[in-house]
Amino acid sequence: MISRPGSSPSDPILAAIDRAPRVERLTPEQRAELEQDLADIAAGRARLIAHEDLPRALEELARERGE
Repeated sequence: MISRPGSSPSDPILAAIDRAPRVERLTPEQRAELEQDLADIAAGRARLIAHEDLPRALEELARERGE
């Protein structure tokens, strides 16, 4: 398993990502964005939302942005 900064061995999201097959389908830019997103998740800077809560979260985000 690849260790990520700030990740714990019991983090199921990062554990699943580590188990996923490695295939080069992303551009270097996409790979960099993904790695930054993973770092944000590991550091607790990302707002994780359950799938069933996504519609409500998107509505809240739109309101916050004034859309």
